[in-house]
Amino acid sequence: MSLTREKRDLLVMKFLHYFITEKNYNPVVVHGIQNEIWLENMDAEFRIVRIVMNYIHNSEQLDFDNFKVNRMVKQIKLKTFTLKMKVLTLYLDLNDNVSLTDNKLNYQVRVKNENSLKKNETIKNSFPDMPSKLKFTEEGSLLYQKINNDILKKNMDQSEKINDLFSPKKPVVTNILISIITILMLLMYLVGNGSTDIKTLYKFGALVKDGNMLRLLTSIFLHIGILHYLMNTWALKLLGEQVEKFYGHVKTLLIFVYSGVIGNLLSVILMNDGVISAGASGAIFGLMGAILYFAINQRTYMGEALKREILPVIIINVMLGFLVPGINIYAHLGGFISGMLISSTLGIKYKTSRFEKINGIICSIILVITLVFLAYFM
Repeated sequence: MSLTREKRDLLVMKFLHYFITEKNYNPVVVHGIQNEIWLENMDAEFRIVRIVMNYIHNSEQLDFDNFKVNRMVKQIKLKTFTLKMKVLTLYLDLNDNVSLTDNKLNYQVRVKNENSLKKNETIKNSFPDMPSKLKFTEEGSLLYQKINNDILKKNMDQSEKINDLFSPKKPVVTNILISIITILMLLMYLVGNGSTDIKTLYKFGALVKDGNMLRLLTSIFLHIGILHYLMNTWALKLLGEQVEKFYGHVKTLLIFVYSGVIGNLLSVILMNDGVISAGASGAIFGLMGAILYFAINQRTYMGEALKREILPVIIINVMLGFLVPGINIYAHLGGFISGMLISSTLGIKYKTSRFEKINGIICSIILVITLVFLAYFM
């Protein structure tokens, strides 16, 4: 027995209230789709939830619905840069003779009424609180008013968080880092023999295998030659401004320093004796890693930028590190990987859980201890 139109519309509102306010799903605009609602949450087990009001009267129509879902999901996967995407479809008007079949990525639920949800294995396993959360003390117009107000408040809160996350911020730390690098570059010419002189570089703290761990930090702010300085400060300005906008001032400084130090530790382990190295390249690649980590975690909003801008830039820079002679590829790779790692440790505002941060802290500490041991005590 199918739901009446009035009961079906009310159940749809209850489902929207549950998934939006309780499970942090957001509506998806899917062009060409009628009488169904799509919701997404890239952090949930079911990244897509469909509420279908269309009447499905036979298996052929259901097959077409499955085909349509697969096509739409492929588009969303490309947009959000997602490899696997589980879909849950709630059918509110399904002929009793039509049989539903689940697969690993597409789960289907027949909704006859609210009580039928208690017997469904998928709902019991993935959304055990759904039946109780669909019950309200309000009735009639008061119920509709409460549902609408709750959804509106949730959407406004979400909008405020997104605006806060993506709003421009003054690149204070980025400008300070560029100033330090510039001052040291000038000093190497004013009180030394220039930024290409090995003795001057060594005196100012360039990286060499001499057991001095302070050079892991000081060498980040030195550059060999004007071109090297100009390229890195330009990259630092572009990337630093973005990282500072996404993570804030303090986290940007920590990402920069940690990535630079880890890149230098890897360099000490792998580079030859007598080689001198300097530059913010490892730290800058750490900023790239931080942007990539942010974009992956916010791919609902940055999916296109991730695919068209961020990944191509990273791939090109990594390739140049292997192809262009004289580039410290070890610092690049170490900085990039550690940039992603320290970003998971510091976390993304409104996003990263305490458990993820603790895991990141443990991994970050283990990485530092391991590399210090290999670089200075082996």
